[in-house]
Amino acid sequence: MSPQSNGTDSLSEVTKQAILQWVHDGDPETKHEMYFYASMKGTLFFKSWNVDTASEFWLAMFGLFALGFISEVVKSFRGCLVTEAAIDAKNSENKPILGGNEPNRNYWEKCCVHGILTLVYLIETLLMILLMLAFMTYNVNFIAAALLGVVIGYFLFGYSRVQNAAHC
Repeated sequence: MSPQSNGTDSLSEVTKQAILQWVHDGDPETKHEMYFYASMKGTLFFKSWNVDTASEFWLAMFGLFALGFISEVVKSFRGCLVTEAAIDAKNSENKPILGGNEPNRNYWEKCCVHGILTLVYLIETLLMILLMLAFMTYNVNFIAAALLGVVIGYFLFGYSRVQNAAHC
């Protein structure tokens, strides 16, 4: 064996150990599952948010359901704001809340309106990213709770988005 290959082998072993330390904190038994599984135990969002007991599990399930439900409420709220602004813009006696082309509006009012829409969009995107992270746990129970929240939220609030899209 040449001295050069021995150095390469030790380098690859050091690299392997560094990766194990970085990914698993030195313990290969604490790995993230990369397949779907159903369990009442898991880690949600942060390493310290371990779900170990039945009460923690049901709290996590309720929280994920609420997260999905609220994301649909926020999405519908943003759609209603934009749709109402378009309807109010047609009525000349109203000063629409979100009408961007309103000549009576000064620059500051336009910035505030755009800022409100941007804030609602930020909240919507943050909720969707959290739902994506819940899906990435691969825990079927967590995924089902998040999906159920989104579906029920859409059932209760999404119909207005479908009606408004039909009028466009």
